[in-house]
Amino acid sequence: MPELPEVEALRDFLTEHLTGREIVRVLPVAISVLKTYDPPLTALEGHRVAAVHRHGKFLDVETAGGPHLVTHLARAGWLHWKD
Repeated sequence: MPELPEVEALRDFLTEHLTGREIVRVLPVAISVLKTYDPPLTALEGHRVAAVHRHGKFLDVETAGGPHLVTHLARAGWLHWKD
């Protein structure tokens, strides 16, 4: 499980690389990782990332005028995106 400084470093990295970019698609590795289906992940598509926040060990990707994507890396979690 990542420690708090590692989560903060990831937040800094994501802020630098994602802010202002459009979300094209969000694909979970497994459906079991989702805590809710409403709104669906497709609700994020087309929105631009406004900011990335950290709440404890949770990462919160805020979109401009849309839903937030809140993640926790748990034991061996990871994030992957393509340019």
